[in-house]
Amino acid sequence: MSLAESLEGAAEALSDVADQIRPANGDPFQLLNLLDRAGQERVLGWLFAHESDAGFELASAWLEDDAGAALVISMPDAEMTKAGRKALRRLVHRARSRGVAAEAGAVSEPRVGRLPDLDEGISLAYVSHYDPRGGRLVYLVESNPGGGARVVEALLDVSRGIVDFQVYRAGRRQVGDFVRDLKQRARFPVVETEPGCVRALIARRLAGQVAGSPLPKAFNEWRGKLGLDQGEGVTPAEKVRSELKAEGGDATAVCDEIEQGKLGPWPPDSSNLEQVVNSLQEEFSEVEKNSSALEVRIEQEVLALYTEAEAANANAERLDETAYLFWKESREGLGAACLEAADRLRAGEPDSGGVLVALMESVRSALKQDLEQRLDWVAETSSAEILAGEEDK
Repeated sequence: MSLAESLEGAAEALSDVADQIRPANGDPFQLLNLLDRAGQERVLGWLFAHESDAGFELASAWLEDDAGAALVISMPDAEMTKAGRKALRRLVHRARSRGVAAEAGAVSEPRVGRLPDLDEGISLAYVSHYDPRGGRLVYLVESNPGGGARVVEALLDVSRGIVDFQVYRAGRRQVGDFVRDLKQRARFPVVETEPGCVRALIARRLAGQVAGSPLPKAFNEWRGKLGLDQGEGVTPAEKVRSELKAEGGDATAVCDEIEQGKLGPWPPDSSNLEQVVNSLQEEFSEVEKNSSALEVRIEQEVLALYTEAEAANANAERLDETAYLFWKESREGLGAACLEAADRLRAGEPDSGGVLVALMESVRSALKQDLEQRLDWVAETSSAEILAGEEDK
């Protein structure tokens, strides 16, 4: 059942506030504005008692608003179901991790029901987690001079530069739904950052654009309107370095993220991998089958590729940027471990904590299977197919 449908159920059950619930049309922020404090508590409490998933969705959205976050953290849970209380506790923990405090002696004060001011300016920015290849999406959401909002979406890669670039125009309601979908998607969700941070990232990738790799057409058309020359922003990686120490991290948890396919493997360039495969195929083609010896040589070659200066610096930057994401998600232990792993990569000491070993594992496994097939040691399946399977996990 959708949030809008659940809210209709709340309107039927809470007839005295139905006239404030229905005009919101399922929009959490309009609902927050249309209800007074008592009404907010009643609606959220009813959802947690009868539709806990919808209650979690509404409360998650309200955490993005200062007043909404204060309300969520102060919610009584006596009449909620067990599932509702559990969901609320997760949200309260999230809010407290961000520094939200409960309002002492909060009083229900009437609020003037109103729709959001359409003349109010929009200036938001988001960065996503990395995909398995090492690319990530960044977004700028700003007021459109012609009305509504403008969404800038760029696919950036440390090694490939600005890979794709799109600009969309939409109404404010559409933008709100779009942003919520970005935050809640299962793969590569986004976290909010500062517009200057996104501009700094785009400028950094522009400066390092691979020779011979053309910039997207839309980027060339919009480049002058992005404000990349303002020189006032730092990248998310630079920001987290000023906020979080590269020590005492939870490397085991980072390795778990990698093993679950949520992070990495950010493999070396495919042409370099193909050279390794060809070289090892020649090396082992005239010897008796020895999987252990092959595995040792693959590990040596893959480690060399990952620790080569350009690759090491690229993955160190990805680890720094990932530390920012974990920090924003209140997972400081994982963020600190990423910073530690990045420092060791740059210093040529990549084995501490096993983070690099975990990053290498799927690539090493894929190459081993491919080589054993090329050497007629096992049935045939290409490394490209194997790696594609890893990325689909």
